[in-house]
Amino acid sequence: MRRDQSIWQGLTAILHYDFCPWANRWLAGLRHPVSNLAFAAIAALACGLFVKSIALLAFVVLTAIVCLGWFWPVISTCGVSCTVRFSERRVTEGERVRIVVQISNRCPWPVWGLVIDPGFAMDAESRSSSVVIHLIHGWSNQEVTWEVIPPSRGEYPLRAPDMATDFPFGLRTTRRPIRRFDKLIVWPSLISLETLLDAAETRPTADAFSDVRTGDRGDVIGTRPFRDGDSLRRVHWVQTARTGKMIVSERQMATQPAIRVVFDSDPQLHDGSDPDGTLEWSIRIAASVCAAYHRENALVECCFGHESIELRGGTLGLARFLDSLAKWKPCHSHHARACQHDHRQAACHRIHHRNCGVFQLTITTDRGVGHRVEHRHVHGEQKRVVLRTRSSEKSCEICGDSHNTPQRHSIILDRSDDIAAEFRRKWRLACHVG
Repeated sequence: MRRDQSIWQGLTAILHYDFCPWANRWLAGLRHPVSNLAFAAIAALACGLFVKSIALLAFVVLTAIVCLGWFWPVISTCGVSCTVRFSERRVTEGERVRIVVQISNRCPWPVWGLVIDPGFAMDAESRSSSVVIHLIHGWSNQEVTWEVIPPSRGEYPLRAPDMATDFPFGLRTTRRPIRRFDKLIVWPSLISLETLLDAAETRPTADAFSDVRTGDRGDVIGTRPFRDGDSLRRVHWVQTARTGKMIVSERQMATQPAIRVVFDSDPQLHDGSDPDGTLEWSIRIAASVCAAYHRENALVECCFGHESIELRGGTLGLARFLDSLAKWKPCHSHHARACQHDHRQAACHRIHHRNCGVFQLTITTDRGVGHRVEHRHVHGEQKRVVLRTRSSEKSCEICGDSHNTPQRHSIILDRSDDIAAEFRRKWRLACHVG
């Protein structure tokens, strides 16, 4: 049995071996339908001249089919122009956006089977977001709308939109670029966070506390009964033992807390570059934490690679920050030189840290736990969010790095079906336990 299988495998390998690789470009042309129709037309012509003249009718029909299928796609689209617009300027991942296309046909003849590609995919052959217009009348203006869901964050279109047609026989596909189109910015999806970390409300070198607002830093301003969600670090154990009920201390709140959020941007430390990869989830988590603290009027700084972005106040500051994350692209190996050049330019304009003791949240993977990157070394309090990759194994490397960071300072996320729900649950647990 094994001998028969080996013989069959050897025969299959011989039959699939390319003995003449230099002739592939010529064979590719012979496989085209136009070549087959041309050979058939030549055979019909020979039969009409030497066998029977009725075969000339087949020659005329085949020639007309080849000429019509080859030249009509070019002629039909020569007077067509399009304008692509979006119903929204900015959307978030998972939200639908309406695409509005204005089509103008300046020629008297109609156009059939026109495909409008808005450029939502880098591959021109991908038609997931395209629409087919069956008929465009001559000397007419037409508006077409449809809804799509952008596949991931970014600035769309990823490439110039185009229109294409291969009517009537599919022998030739003619593409024409669309010159006028709008831009769409897709923000990373934000995970709603109901609570914030107590330790984040600190800036050791320049704290300014309020006697009116209660928080977790500064002097004790009073006590109150324990409420669900309070940190165990705030329990006043003397009053608890005296009254027999849980009592917590209320302290002053910092008037402007501060936090620095860092995520590893090196694609080699992440698993997958698709929307479900660890890099995209790191960006979503970083954006969610920054947005949550920004709503509390905190000083927020987001660092990735050689870039450092300080969030400005108000909705405009948050919008500019999300725009920067949406437009940012990771550096891959085949773009290494260009990325290094961009990093050198970015480093010149990078915001210098005003306080290296500020609380820092680092978002990384199990591959990047022991990896040294910029912004990793801090003197203040810090916490980590560690995303497991598919190739990872449960080991002690995630529990602590060279600085012996204990596991209680890490939020470990497995590659589950709903990473957002898992992060929200573990984040709430870390905020409540303290």
